[in-house]
Amino acid sequence: MNEISHTSLFVIWLFILVPVFVSYRQSLKLEKDIIWSSLRGFVQLLLLGYCISYLFSLEKWYVIIGYVLLMVAVASFNVSRRGNDTKRTFFLVFFSMIVSVGIPIMLWLICRIIPFQARYMIPVAGMFSGTAMVAASVVLETMKQGQRENIKQHAVKIAMIPTIDSLKTMGLVQIPGTMTGMILAGAEPIAAVKYQIFIVFTLLVVAAISSIIVCFLNYRSFYQTNDHQ
Repeated sequence: MNEISHTSLFVIWLFILVPVFVSYRQSLKLEKDIIWSSLRGFVQLLLLGYCISYLFSLEKWYVIIGYVLLMVAVASFNVSRRGNDTKRTFFLVFFSMIVSVGIPIMLWLICRIIPFQARYMIPVAGMFSGTAMVAASVVLETMKQGQRENIKQHAVKIAMIPTIDSLKTMGLVQIPGTMTGMILAGAEPIAAVKYQIFIVFTLLVVAAISSIIVCFLNYRSFYQTNDHQ
């Protein structure tokens, strides 16, 4: 593959103006979030690119676990702002993400899908944490906007729909990222498929566990607050 030029990066940046324009025209009030999130993601990925070799050289088990916990904590903090009580929500989300990310990672280690090494643990934990974070965010936002009746079932269902829909079209509409990366790196397609199957099924489990725990732990907080308003 050819290396992406600085000009190409600039061009892709211009595409950010499309969702910004849509948000402005439709009065979605997401312009600042889109621009800030794009800038933040760009800088964070650049820093990761420069630091990745160091991160993958980590060997101490407690350093690896510590970094994974840091990732989960950052994700939990990002989600907690959608709750009624930020501090309480943070701890509840943090607990839910530890469970939803920790169980699949333990399964992968037991099944020897990955070894306990930083170059494997950190990307996998990041992938699982991202899925758990999105599910938790959707649950909290749905609970914030919804009515009390059947809100638990509704919030969990909404949070899981994106992952379920991606499974329905996988291999027909889209070729998932991990599989694409492995194929581009020269791996056998069937080997890439096996890894991707493990990943997408695990992500479904992560989304389910995260959304259910976040929903049930935060339900009382949301509706006790609403009852007093």
